[in-house]
Amino acid sequence: MKRLGRLLSLLAVAASLSGTVRPVLAEPDIEISFERDGTSAHSLIRAEALFPAPGADVQRVFAAISAYPELHDWIRATQLVRKTAQGEEFLVEFEFPWPVGKQWSRVEVRRRGGTTIEWHQIEGSLKANQGRIAFSTRSGAAHIDYRAVIDVGFPDALTRPYKKRFVSEFLGAVYQQARTSGTAKAIALASREQP
Repeated sequence: MKRLGRLLSLLAVAASLSGTVRPVLAEPDIEISFERDGTSAHSLIRAEALFPAPGADVQRVFAAISAYPELHDWIRATQLVRKTAQGEEFLVEFEFPWPVGKQWSRVEVRRRGGTTIEWHQIEGSLKANQGRIAFSTRSGAAHIDYRAVIDVGFPDALTRPYKKRFVSEFLGAVYQQARTSGTAKAIALASREQP
């Protein structure tokens, strides 16, 4: 009973800081499918998600490529190698579950008008690592269209469950980070407005 009282007190304090009580945001619906890439023999993983979070916060999380290791355990390190006229190059180190193990990829990342992030592998131990993430707004929520070819050198039938898990968890982590940063900004703004 005391815990419930403390929880209610904390919620009341948070509500007073923001001035209004905001409903808890729903978890995102992430739909994942596989299809053949039209330009290669690789399997394309496609994910669509509708994030009930501000689009600018979602885009900011996706754009912070150096922070990707904080979003998923399989991404061990990301390092900006250099900036080019076309975009940026990153060295990305992975630790996939058995039997794949450690892999690396040097990718060129291009940002297109704030609505799309594209990448393709320049070199690496992966057979392929390329894709794009496109952003739009639907019904006041951030719509994500993710498409990628990730070939780790094992048969597609073996790696599809891993790819699906990775993309689902990664997108879920992006949503949680965007939601958290939006909440933190709202609390910071509300606390500045208090006398």
